[in-house]
Amino acid sequence: MFLTDPALRRIAADTNDVLPEHVWRHDTATPHPVGDLARILHTTARDFTASTATLDQALTRVGALAHHARRGLATHGDLPVAGYHHTFTDALTARDRHVVLGALLVATYRAWRHHRPVRTTDEQHLLLYPGDPARGVATLRLTAERTWLVLPDAEAANAFAIPYPDRVVGQITETDHGWVPTASTAPRHAQTPPGRAFPLPACDDIPSACRSLLRWWHLRHSDAWRNRTPDQLTPAELAHLPT
Repeated sequence: MFLTDPALRRIAADTNDVLPEHVWRHDTATPHPVGDLARILHTTARDFTASTATLDQALTRVGALAHHARRGLATHGDLPVAGYHHTFTDALTARDRHVVLGALLVATYRAWRHHRPVRTTDEQHLLLYPGDPARGVATLRLTAERTWLVLPDAEAANAFAIPYPDRVVGQITETDHGWVPTASTAPRHAQTPPGRAFPLPACDDIPSACRSLLRWWHLRHSDAWRNRTPDQLTPAELAHLPT
């Protein structure tokens, strides 16, 4: 699963760049300004990750106190206040520090990325919903000119309730009419008769084409499928695929 690292997750949420690792670490030994940025970014990412854990612990304590207070209110009609001020102050302090570190992380990443622009390769990673890492990541692998295989990570498979984490769910092809998704669970199925490959309507962009594949497989594994092909779906079902 991608984006288990808090720093990478925050960067993806703000920039839509999905990184498999702290790629800037390769520049930390560089003596030029890009190296200075990489070292600052490395330190900030480490601090942001530590801050995430600290804030999570502080919020956990707030939650425990709130649960205790609600129980006291329900059972005794009273609200115990011991430790509340200290706990809330710690949580607010941790939050403020986390906000500052998050802004610094993204700003430093953008500055470093200005010197190290994203390069197009035969394998790409993208958020299925731009700006929302919680809905998962799709990996795209180039197989032919303008055609990419699509593999959802575990978070995406869970978000769309399909049993295909880190597996091929089809391909998308760039055409004059947009991005055309073809659902299949193996590359060779794209050329087989209906029943093993399912051409879907063209989409405006890559993320929506990937979402169409995942929503098709969600439908395919639901009671609503009723052994239908994409041509037999209702207009509402077809319109829902890329959403």
